[in-house]
Amino acid sequence: MNDPADDREDAADPVDTGDAIDTADAIDTVDDSRVTDDGEEGRPDEPARTVGELVEYCRLQAGLLAGRVETMAEEATDRIDEIDEEIAALREDLDAADGDVSDGVAGGDGDGSEIGSGGDDGDMAAALADAESDLQRKQAMVEATESRMRLFQELSTAYLELAEDLIESLESGDADPDEAVSRVVSFEVERDAPAYFEERETLAEVAAENGED
Repeated sequence: MNDPADDREDAADPVDTGDAIDTADAIDTVDDSRVTDDGEEGRPDEPARTVGELVEYCRLQAGLLAGRVETMAEEATDRIDEIDEEIAALREDLDAADGDVSDGVAGGDGDGSEIGSGGDDGDMAAALADAESDLQRKQAMVEATESRMRLFQELSTAYLELAEDLIESLESGDADPDEAVSRVVSFEVERDAPAYFEERETLAEVAAENGED
């Protein structure tokens, strides 16, 4: 799937997340958490640490998505302002054209010869058509941006919900690193999350590269 944002502008991280979890380490940690170098069982809190890192990963992803939503909202606002300005200018042009026609009728000899030349009327019609086309183009861009915003916001919310589910597994004592990683990977694959992060590798992409299911 192509990037739903189709937006390749670089944007600063929207949130200060501190040290972010490395997506590659998220899978490696699962294997390391089971057995120590001596073959002994790992520390009891090792699975919890791994799942806790996945919680932070999901929160970071959600924050990055929320930041993109804010950026797109600003872009949409700027375009809406441009549309409002162009509509105001278009109205002024129409009012001016109406005034010229009225003056021509008032000063004419009744045969309409003073209303204006055909060339002027044609130029005005062409200018109005161009202005209308530009407005429609910008309105379509605003609508597309708003659709992208909804997609990004929905994925951001879903990441936060997944993080909450992982926290519940920690609190209940049922945290399992393998299951947690598999759950996050499946979540990202089902939602095509990599398409939303052009400059950042997702856990799903790392799992695919490592041949993980």
